[in-house]
Amino acid sequence: MRQRRLVGGAAMLGLVAGAGVVAAPAAAAAPTTVHSTGFETGTDGWFGRGDAAVAVSTDEARTGEASLAVTGRSQNWHGAGLDARPFMPAGQYTIEGWVKLPAGAGSDQVSLSVARTPEGGAASYDSVAYQVAVSDGGWTKLSGSYEFAGGVSQLEPYFESPDATQDFFLDDVTIVGEAAAPQEPGTVAPLATDFEDGLQGWGPRGDALVERTTSDAHSGSASLLATNRLQNWQGPAIDVTRNLAVGQTVQVTVWAKLAPGQGSASLRASIQRDRGTQTNYENIGGASAVVTDAEWTRLRGTYTLGAPIDSAQLYVEGDAGKSFLIDDVTVAPFAETPIQDVPALQDVLGAQGFEHVGVAIDSRETVGRAAQLVTKHYGAITPENDGKPEVVQPTEGTFDFTNLDRLLDFADATGTDVYGHVLAWHSQTPAWFFRDGDRNLTSSPADQAILRARLEAHIKGIADHIDARYPDGDSPIWAWDVVNEVIADGDNANPHDMRDSRWFQVLGEQFVDEAFRLADRYFPEAELFINDYNTEMPEKRADYLDLVRSLIQRDVPIDGVGHQVHVDFARPVEWVGDSLAGVERLSAETGRPLLQAITELDVSDSKENNGADVSNGTVPQHSPAYADDADAAAELGYYWRDLFEVFRDHSDSLESVTVWGISNARSWLRTWPAARPWEQPTPFDDDLQVTPAYWGIVDPSRLPARPADVSPPRIAAKDPVLATSTGVTGAEVTYTPPVTGDTRDGAIVPTCDTQSGALFPIGTTTVTCTATDRAGNVATPGRFDVVVTPPATTTRLYQQINNGPVVRANAKQTVQLVVQFGNRGKGVLLGDTFQYSCTQTAGAPMSLELAPGSARQVGNRDYPAGQNANVTLRGTPTQVGTASFDCTLSMTDALGAPVTATTSVTIDVRK
Repeated sequence: MRQRRLVGGAAMLGLVAGAGVVAAPAAAAAPTTVHSTGFETGTDGWFGRGDAAVAVSTDEARTGEASLAVTGRSQNWHGAGLDARPFMPAGQYTIEGWVKLPAGAGSDQVSLSVARTPEGGAASYDSVAYQVAVSDGGWTKLSGSYEFAGGVSQLEPYFESPDATQDFFLDDVTIVGEAAAPQEPGTVAPLATDFEDGLQGWGPRGDALVERTTSDAHSGSASLLATNRLQNWQGPAIDVTRNLAVGQTVQVTVWAKLAPGQGSASLRASIQRDRGTQTNYENIGGASAVVTDAEWTRLRGTYTLGAPIDSAQLYVEGDAGKSFLIDDVTVAPFAETPIQDVPALQDVLGAQGFEHVGVAIDSRETVGRAAQLVTKHYGAITPENDGKPEVVQPTEGTFDFTNLDRLLDFADATGTDVYGHVLAWHSQTPAWFFRDGDRNLTSSPADQAILRARLEAHIKGIADHIDARYPDGDSPIWAWDVVNEVIADGDNANPHDMRDSRWFQVLGEQFVDEAFRLADRYFPEAELFINDYNTEMPEKRADYLDLVRSLIQRDVPIDGVGHQVHVDFARPVEWVGDSLAGVERLSAETGRPLLQAITELDVSDSKENNGADVSNGTVPQHSPAYADDADAAAELGYYWRDLFEVFRDHSDSLESVTVWGISNARSWLRTWPAARPWEQPTPFDDDLQVTPAYWGIVDPSRLPARPADVSPPRIAAKDPVLATSTGVTGAEVTYTPPVTGDTRDGAIVPTCDTQSGALFPIGTTTVTCTATDRAGNVATPGRFDVVVTPPATTTRLYQQINNGPVVRANAKQTVQLVVQFGNRGKGVLLGDTFQYSCTQTAGAPMSLELAPGSARQVGNRDYPAGQNANVTLRGTPTQVGTASFDCTLSMTDALGAPVTATTSVTIDVRK
């Protein structure tokens, strides 16, 4: 397995390559040169870092007669450094220096970095120009932009080399830039609005209307009313550009209440941040709740700006169509609790055989205290959203790697691996992928060629960008989710029950093969995974493994199988173990060693588990399983304990475990599909402090007492059971009950309202199953269908009317038609199922009906092969002309299959 190299000698937290930090837009004044030296009169403040020695030398010079010789290095971070605090206040700068190797040294690499320690914080090491190729044949320029905010106790630009003993010369160093303005660098301006004297800077988003009202208030006499909200994102907003600073956490508080008569709705506070042409939308962790029109509800959470901005808005959003009030809104600096001195998850799990221990993040976790937690506990990261198609290529041919690069730079600077997510997915993929202008792509060969070309262009575009950033091939990306969520949750007509996505509709099952072959071509060094959720559910597991088996049989270059493991704490951990074991058996069966990864781990403490399919919309609602959050946290701790016992049992194949979110506040479960403020799905709480889930992984002896069991058993989904009738009454069907279990009681036998072995009629019968655990908790009923169909009939029903298609009749006189029918095939037609009807299709109105007693006579016996009979039709025409009919005879064979025969007849009516 490829090993990542640490840069700069120590664990590092800073941003790199121009992705530094700034608290406010730059001052308007032109940049000035704050430092310049050619080392003609001395070292000008430059010193040796670590064991390095620096001295003015006339052996080499780019300009003038001298340069700075850097010698005696024994570690990669040793080199020439400069204390820049006296002339580099927080702001934006360009740093430049020229490097040459001593004669006879050949070629090597040198990096330009900045060691920065915020006041009261931990040191970070920010890359400005990373591993630039240099040689003894000429001078090479190292330069880059650098931005930072806030007070610092250390600020040292320095030149280093990954070759720990490489000497080099440095010359013509310049630092050009300006301080941030207008506010004091690195501070946030608190915000407080109470609407007592107007809107106080608030305005509308989208179609929303906002107005000050005195009809209700949380405090004082006024609040803000938002109406005409046609979409979820519409509502009140305020500019908070001056109230945020990169890397500094603020606490946001909003008091909210629905307008009278609005009932209840999920509301949340969010941030829109803009930089150049890029806009990002981020929920404020913890600031969501179900709000009613009966009382004021507090939305409170913390937010850390993770990247430089041109502007930012705070806004309140929620269920479309709901009018609401807000009041007493504050944004204020938040005193964060230091990261705890506890064993690092990556150390504990690494010692137990797990190669990669990761977490899903975005830019908010690349700065400040969150970055400290990431680098302490995790050796790998997954881009939560920043690698998805709609972010990377929002319009065809226009790639935007701003967000992804920020994470890659963070990973590269800190020696962290990256699990890429995701190349092909049905969700969060722009609509243009599947359209040709205004036309939807079809499965025609021409349209398939269009989509294949787009898939290749997308994967190649990402690979080309990564290769350009890491020309030495040392990209931090160790693996990719190549395809994501391709198996449906229930039975369908597609092979392997594949999701009927636009990918599948156009390319069929082969789109998976195509994506893997392209990923293998453009990312030859990365491990390539398929990924899906609910893989622990028995029916979906079978489909998932069946697809993987097919890929292996077609020699598709798949390296691993990913299991998202978005679970709730009633879902039995044994089901997860069964899936891991299933992949291991598949590896043995096919001879293809498959890695496994837990890709998106979180554990819900809701009563319900409505799945992880974000395509399902926001209809499902949830409720907390425990009334006491502390009891829920304790039970979660025991679940994480049991879950990781399962993981350890499969550590030989389980290459990676990734937690989906750095903290409970940042979890998607807090806001989807509606506000769930009780959720505690990760090992770290809203304040980045360890939870019982952490101790469940690291040291279960420190778990609190286990609370009472309130979690109902889970009944797994079951595909329809198909059977063939053995008679007209149906068939006795034997089925395996749906898999049922409880996280505390293990496997449970469910009780179903129609027992296995019962007689099921022809057609569809829905079976409902229930289960109760030892504590008396009753499962949400599970349902599946038993579908009984008759075999194809071997009979052949025929009928003939009056030996011809035209019958003559006189007006106002009864006409009789003789119908002969019979069985010209095999099997038996049942007489008591005989039905007959004639439908007029043209001509003057009249009716044809069976003569009295005809049906009774037919029903007295059955009709095996060669048997026939007659019935009589009667009608009385009233008008001269022709009347046409379609006459249909229906019967059922002895195994329940319906059989019909239709004959057309015309009655020619004369006077």
